[in-house]
Amino acid sequence: MQFGRISGVALILLGILLCGLQFVQYVTPPKSPAAADPSMARPEHKTSALPGIMGVASLVVGVALFVTGRRRDEPDPKHAVR
Repeated sequence: MQFGRISGVALILLGILLCGLQFVQYVTPPKSPAAADPSMARPEHKTSALPGIMGVASLVVGVALFVTGRRRDEPDPKHAVR
């Protein structure tokens, strides 16, 4: 395997991991600490979309690297070893 193919596979795996993290953050309910005093304001739970965006970008770049790395590794049919 060449550098482009290895990097492509690594980026694809990272993208899948980040998209999974985004899914878990989106699905799990927010956990708020139990307040002793009901008049205390509870903090708001904010979910960031950054893992999902980075995951999709990583998937796209990984697939592009894998495909172009594979194409460059193959010999020209005119000069192929038989």
